[in-house]
Amino acid sequence: MISLLNKNRLIITYHILFWLSYMTLGALMDFARNPMHFSINIPDMFFTQLPNMAVFYSCLAIYNKFLQPLKIAFFVIFILGAYGLSLSLWLLNTHIISALVHPNKIRSVKIPFNWTRFCVEVLWLFVIYAFFAFGYYYFRKSLRNEQRVRIIEKEKHRAEYAFLRAQINPHFLNNTLSFFYAKSLPLSSELADGILTLSEIMHYSLAQDRDDQTTLVDEEIAHINNVININQLRFNHELQISFEVQGSTKNARIIPLILITIVENVLKHGNCTDESNPAKIHLEVNQDKGYLQLKTYNIKKKGPKELSSGIGMENIRKRLSHCYGENYVLSINETETDYALEMILYQIYHKEATIYNANTHPTLLNPANIKPQYPLP
Repeated sequence: MISLLNKNRLIITYHILFWLSYMTLGALMDFARNPMHFSINIPDMFFTQLPNMAVFYSCLAIYNKFLQPLKIAFFVIFILGAYGLSLSLWLLNTHIISALVHPNKIRSVKIPFNWTRFCVEVLWLFVIYAFFAFGYYYFRKSLRNEQRVRIIEKEKHRAEYAFLRAQINPHFLNNTLSFFYAKSLPLSSELADGILTLSEIMHYSLAQDRDDQTTLVDEEIAHINNVININQLRFNHELQISFEVQGSTKNARIIPLILITIVENVLKHGNCTDESNPAKIHLEVNQDKGYLQLKTYNIKKKGPKELSSGIGMENIRKRLSHCYGENYVLSINETETDYALEMILYQIYHKEATIYNANTHPTLLNPANIKPQYPLP
């Protein structure tokens, strides 16, 4: 918060210095044109540039508000309003303020006021400073995009480094688990099955590429079942979890480890041992319309909670935004007692998928309006 405040103060200081330099340059140009009759009048310099500054900052605010996404009707209305503001300020400056701060500018012979000429002259100044504001807007936007790209690259390098650190020789790990499985098989079939399931979980997680290439939904479902089964072993088969899959998952593909991260969130933070309120995980694949929908619902734990880094859901949002752009919906409805999530992914068939638009899928324009309907069926 403090750094943001200091940054804003620095930006304001830069703007003040710029306008002071700009007015000083204008005064030097006046001096060069007529050095014999040149005089400095600071209030006159300020009020002469005041309409131009008003145009610059009002247009800048309009660009920030209505250019991305483009809202053409509001943009035109507010631009016309900014031009009207410029007319008013120049009229006030020419006929009232100028006479107060610089009496020498009043001519002995009054020239009849011409509205048409006045409006055209102000329009020309308005266009100049409106384009000036647009140049500043575009420069600042480009600078922010550059900073965002650098942050993404930095995060990517961190993720790659973390991934490399996590590579505890998968061959050694798989061989060790296979050894444990063989040794435990004569002693306990349940323990052996648990070791085999754990081996499959580790093998699937390590096999996924870190560049967000897609995987079959069927493989993700098998991975979810393995994770649920291994947790059932941990809790002596007392977990109350309803995992349902609806629709045909054939050939459907998504980026890996998204579904399991959400399911693990349910297992970690949810009260999954309450028979009256079982945790619900409902996965639906609509092959005709080409989308996948995941809904989860769970009661929160009341006792001690497992340690969490708190970056799981944030990481999901970043990956979804990176891979799907606007073709996804992620909505969370959280209270003090329960937690509900709904995720919709479009374009799950890639080459065969349809590019959805606002006419067929208005949810893409305003994902925040999508609220999960709970409890799940």
